[in-house]
Amino acid sequence: MKKTFLSGLLFLFMTGLFAQDLKKVKSYLEAKQLDKAKTEVDAYNEKNPNNPEGLYYKGKIYGSMAANEQFKSLVPDGRAVAFEAFKKAVELDKDNKLLLLMVQDQYKTIFDLYTGYYDAGITTFNTAAASKSKADFEVSMNNFIKANEIGNYIYSKKWALSEIDTPLVLNIGKGAINAGNQEQTLQSFKKLADANIYKTKDDSSGYNLPYQWLAAYYRDAKDETNFLKYINLGKKYFPKDDYFDAVMLDYYRMKKDQPALFKAYNEIVAKYPDSLLYHFNYANEVFNYVYNSDAGTKIDNKEELLKTVGSELEVAAKLNPDYINTNWLYGQYYFNSGVGLKDKMRDIKGTKPEDVKAKADLNAQAKEYFTKAIPYTEKALSGLEAGYKKSDKSRYKSVVDLMQRIYTSLNMADKVKIYESKYDTADDKFVN
Repeated sequence: MKKTFLSGLLFLFMTGLFAQDLKKVKSYLEAKQLDKAKTEVDAYNEKNPNNPEGLYYKGKIYGSMAANEQFKSLVPDGRAVAFEAFKKAVELDKDNKLLLLMVQDQYKTIFDLYTGYYDAGITTFNTAAASKSKADFEVSMNNFIKANEIGNYIYSKKWALSEIDTPLVLNIGKGAINAGNQEQTLQSFKKLADANIYKTKDDSSGYNLPYQWLAAYYRDAKDETNFLKYINLGKKYFPKDDYFDAVMLDYYRMKKDQPALFKAYNEIVAKYPDSLLYHFNYANEVFNYVYNSDAGTKIDNKEELLKTVGSELEVAAKLNPDYINTNWLYGQYYFNSGVGLKDKMRDIKGTKPEDVKAKADLNAQAKEYFTKAIPYTEKALSGLEAGYKKSDKSRYKSVVDLMQRIYTSLNMADKVKIYESKYDTADDKFVN
């Protein structure tokens, strides 16, 4: 009996000692003496490894130290330790005795860990943007991932947040792109896109990126089903973002599906009527298809397509009369039209009066087209001669060559010599 009584006294004494130790922990924490609070809470938890309150305060102290410039070096992975301690405290708190403490604390302990990682992610992302370092972006990505892990835990307990922390998952993806982590980028962006997330409550800026990246990723992977899925979602949620239109053009071009390509161009120029680039590119695509397709390519609607070239060049020239590429292509368009008429003329072998007349009419029309080509080609040359940039030399020689062919077709030998001289002296002029 006496021994039992002594054991009871010892139990009461030890319990009182533990309680006293936790009071010291709280006292040091309130005084912001975090190093002393850490020493006390570590000692307490070593003796009481499964005490929920002790673990809760461990999480609170380690999290506070991780956020404190003076003390964070004492806990290199302080937030991770704090999170594990907090989770274990909640797991062991079978009677929900910690609930009142957490409510009084407004769940600050766990939310400070979440915001701590989030803020660290933002800070390290900005550092990485300045340094252009993949390693720095990876640090940022990992901070965002850790914040998301804590956020998911908070959501699982129904304390706050949502199933998908939209801005955070977007930031994980951004960090992953810049870190060169394709697997993580894919995971993050699919999570957003598959949930049809394209904005927050008040803002959609930046949320087109997941759809853009996924479209390009699946295009390159030649996964047509997923490519079309994310392209169509992108076009649906971001109708004014022409990235998705441009990628569709790439897709049809890669498939060599010209009818679909030109249909897409028709839609795009209607959607962006003031876009010089789209009008010019449409004309250029059709021109190259008609005149530069692989040998054996059958073009059934050549005349209709050439009308499209002319109408698109007309719009492009009105949008910017000085654009060198438009003027150059316009010159080629009229020259080739003249050459086509010359070919038709040569196909007429008869000598009857009507044959002679037909040939004369075609010849006159061809000369008219050659003449129409001149002002556009000259304007292209003038633009290239303005600075004599070395990078323009090859283009300049091509335009000069076009002028030689135009004047050769018009039987104007004196003009041909002028442009032969320009061609021969181009290497000396284009040196800047």
